[in-house]
Amino acid sequence: MTAVVLIAACNLPATPPGRPTTGPGSDDHAISAPATATSVGDGDTGTRVWTYVPATLAEGTKAPVVVLLHGFELLAPEIYQGLIDHLTKQGVIVVFPQFNKGGFGILGDTDQNAMLDRAIAAVGVAFGQLGAKADRSRVYLFGHSLGGLLASVWTAKGGVAPAGIVLANPSTDAGSGIPDAIKGLVQLTPIAYAPLVPLTTAPTLVLTGDGDTIAPPAQSTGLYDLLTGAAARSVYELRGDSHGSPALTADHMASIQSQGIVPDVIMQAFGGVAHDDIADWRYYEAAIDQVLAGRTTFSFDMGSWSDGTPVTPVLRLR
Repeated sequence: MTAVVLIAACNLPATPPGRPTTGPGSDDHAISAPATATSVGDGDTGTRVWTYVPATLAEGTKAPVVVLLHGFELLAPEIYQGLIDHLTKQGVIVVFPQFNKGGFGILGDTDQNAMLDRAIAAVGVAFGQLGAKADRSRVYLFGHSLGGLLASVWTAKGGVAPAGIVLANPSTDAGSGIPDAIKGLVQLTPIAYAPLVPLTTAPTLVLTGDGDTIAPPAQSTGLYDLLTGAAARSVYELRGDSHGSPALTADHMASIQSQGIVPDVIMQAFGGVAHDDIADWRYYEAAIDQVLAGRTTFSFDMGSWSDGTPVTPVLRLR
C-alpha cells in the first residue's frame, strides 16, 4: 500500500509557486490591514467612485494614490479585490471609478469618450474627499483592458497628473470581445487615441500576455510606439506555462482576481477566467510595486514549480 501511495504521489503534477516572500509582489512592506471602502455617486449613471483609505498611511499623514481603471463592464471593485488589498496593506490609497453605466444603462453605454470623461470627473470627486490624505505628487494609474486605453490618454484629457502609469493588457480595439452575432447591433464610439497618447509624459509600463486574444501583444507594442512623450517606456510579456497544475494562463483576464457568479464559459468568451495566482502576485502586482518605488527598469521573479522547474520567464518586448 505504501508503495502505491508513493507512486501516485510521484505522478502528481507540480504545483505553482506562491506569492513571493520578499521584493516586488510580496507583502514584506505591509503596514496596514486592508482598507474598507466608501463610495459616492450613482452606479446606474457611471458616476460612482470608491475610495479605499488604509488605517495606516504610507507617509504618516498622507499616502500615494493608485487610480484603478477597470476593464469594459468589469465595474465591480471586487473583481480586482486582490490587487486593491495588496496596495492598501502597504498604506497606499486606492481610487476606483466605475465609469461604465450599470443596470439598464449598459445597453446604451458605448461611447468610450464619455466613459473617460466620467472617470476623470469621478476621480476629481474622490480627491476632493481625500483632501490632504492624498499625496498629489505621487498619483499612479493602473488601467486594465479598456482602462489601460483610458490611462494612455489620461494626461491629454486633463486627468489628475500621474507620476507613473501601468497599462495592463490595454485594449485599443473597441470591438474586441464583442460576439459577432451582436457586434453589428452595437454602435461603438471609440477614442481617437493615436494623437493623444504622445502627450503622456509620465513613465509608462505596458504589460501584455502571450495568450491574450482580446488585446494581443501587438496592441501593446503599438501603444509603446506612440508613447514618444513618456519619460520612460517599456513593454513586457507574461508567458503561459502549463508545466504544472493549475497552469499559468497569460490571457486577457490574467490581472483580475474574481468573476463572481459569472460562469467560466461566459468569461472565456470575453478573454479568460479569474484566478488569484502567479500572474497577479509576480507580474501585475510586482509591476505596480516597482512603479510605486520609482523604477523605470523592471524585473519579474516568476519562481519555480514545486519540482524545481523554473516558471517560464517574463519577456521584455521593448
